[in-house]
Amino acid sequence: MEKKKVEIQAKTVKEVLRHIDEGRFAIPKLQREFVWDGKRAAKLFDSIHQRIPIGLIMIWATPKSQRLYLRQKYHVLPPFSAKNTKVWFLIDGQQRISVLYRVREGNKVRNAQGKDVDFSRVVFSLKDEADEEQIRYRKSLAGRYESLCEVLHPHWKHRLNHLGQKRLFRVKKCRDRLLRYPMHFMFVHSKLSDIREAFLRINTQGMKVTTSDAIFGRAEALNLRDFRHEVRQQINEGFGQVPEMPILFSMAAVQGGTEARGQALRKVIHDLEKSAKDDLKLRKKLARDWTRLGVCFGKAVVYLRENFCVLTREFLYTDYMIAMLALFFYWNGKGPGSNQKKQIRHWFWATAVGSRYSGVNFNRCLPDDLTFFKRLAQNPSSKFPYKAQIEKIDVKRANFSSRAGITSAFYCLLLRHQPVSIMDDALNKIPLDRYAVRAYRKDRHHIFPKALLNRSDVPANQTNSICNVCLLTAEENQQIGSHRPRSYFREVKDSGKYFRKKMAHHLIPIGDESGIWSRDIRKGFKQFLRNRSEIICEKFEAEAGIKLFRRDF
Repeated sequence: MEKKKVEIQAKTVKEVLRHIDEGRFAIPKLQREFVWDGKRAAKLFDSIHQRIPIGLIMIWATPKSQRLYLRQKYHVLPPFSAKNTKVWFLIDGQQRISVLYRVREGNKVRNAQGKDVDFSRVVFSLKDEADEEQIRYRKSLAGRYESLCEVLHPHWKHRLNHLGQKRLFRVKKCRDRLLRYPMHFMFVHSKLSDIREAFLRINTQGMKVTTSDAIFGRAEALNLRDFRHEVRQQINEGFGQVPEMPILFSMAAVQGGTEARGQALRKVIHDLEKSAKDDLKLRKKLARDWTRLGVCFGKAVVYLRENFCVLTREFLYTDYMIAMLALFFYWNGKGPGSNQKKQIRHWFWATAVGSRYSGVNFNRCLPDDLTFFKRLAQNPSSKFPYKAQIEKIDVKRANFSSRAGITSAFYCLLLRHQPVSIMDDALNKIPLDRYAVRAYRKDRHHIFPKALLNRSDVPANQTNSICNVCLLTAEENQQIGSHRPRSYFREVKDSGKYFRKKMAHHLIPIGDESGIWSRDIRKGFKQFLRNRSEIICEKFEAEAGIKLFRRDF
């Protein structure tokens, strides 16, 4: 009689937690990592509490001889125990099973996006909520919101004996509803190729499978996820979440690939996986190459920080610039010489200001730059081929809060000129590390304050131009408030001898025709945008050492 390929079993949450403790579940290499956050974890438990279906769990049931497909690291479940005769590989349901376990444990876990999830904050409300969600993600509050790790604990009565009989009874009802909830498992007995295809098809119907997910799912023999973590561990924390695709692009480029996206990149990785599957020597070579490349990612980030003030990923509009510079270090094998530094400087500012890796330019510029960097690494006298093609008007049009290349380059430019405090009596430099945290956005100061321009009916796109922004401290920003530039700049000018130097640090024009002294806000602001954009363009080209802009306004 033919063995069933699929069988369905119902298991209560209590049974599932016991299986987790027994180490029955395993994460296959093709699976993505833990990606949920605290709110999704709370939603899952609230659905269980309300008896809302949470979907089928798909298990690849296979003899433990197949443990070679087991991912040893980067998951949040207890490791598979060799005491079990079968491996239950989680093909669909890893996130849900992981949440069950972690909420019961009540500890913190960092997800694949680098965000800490505190599962002790998944709480049960001891009073009926207006929106009917009795389980939510928030701080616990004694007698009001109790952590589910306490509710699900074996000694829950002792831990919650401060609640009193009425609320304890409510907790008991919640606990029983959760632990008795029936989850449905689909056990699949099939070969790996069928399981891999099932994984991709299932995820296509649910959470979107990205190109990188598909590549990871089909190339588990290459241990790509491990390499991705090696790269992230090599680099500064502010760059720690470099996405998979630039990393995969660089891995393929080391082996001669030139493609960065889509089916072409998938084919390169697939061919590598196919060649390495039964070739231990090739797998070891790839591992050595990619480990060395991981170190080069670290060198690239340090170089960007020290030479261009790219303090974090916030100051870089595309991660492919990190990958490209890492490839140079890989091919070069040592630090850049004087001409190589010069050419890298040309490349950085032309690529950032010109957004060369965006839109239709992506598929043209990346292969071109691969060729250039490989040539530069091997021949120090090589030159970066570039023809001025950026419009100056784009500087005025760039929004101060966007991730566009020109905006990111602008902040690097300001940092290169070392921001200083404006309103004090001395020439005090602001420590650059201040801008390496997310809160630095509060330190972006509108030179002509927004409230002032709003009252003068200046359009928002002009108000928020990068040409109207400089980097101050949040405290100084608040001190200036909505005062007119002619007012607070006059105060600075009259109070000390550093006015001209301070304005030079911020690239702010101060002549009679600069616009900042005008009583007519609209007219003065228009003149100011024109003058400051000219200064910014000049400084961009001075930093780049080449002509970047095609023509005047």
